[in-house]
Amino acid sequence: MRTLWKRYVVLLEHDLSTQVFDNVKNLLVCALLFAAGTNALLGERDLFIGVFASSVAGWGLIVLSALLMLLNVSDGIRRLAKLRYHLALQLLLILVYLVVAERVVEIVWGFRAL
Repeated sequence: MRTLWKRYVVLLEHDLSTQVFDNVKNLLVCALLFAAGTNALLGERDLFIGVFASSVAGWGLIVLSALLMLLNVSDGIRRLAKLRYHLALQLLLILVYLVVAERVVEIVWGFRAL
């Protein structure tokens, strides 16, 4: 137990909490961009003072959020590859990212319906 605690303290000294919160923040921003893009696709109204159709803006936001999510996940996987049991941690990270992103999109859609 003491060795686990020492390892945890070393990780905290190497900014573990900052890295985790940055990844979670990036994940939430990507999910919100995706939800905004899907909302624009379903809205079928002109956006940006009639310059872009809602479908163009919606697809643009969806593509942007997918690229940012891919960048965020690949950064997290790269960092996890340096740790022990990295394959299991990588699979767990991808699963958690998908579940959280899907849930955030559902929450945003719920607020849109109000």
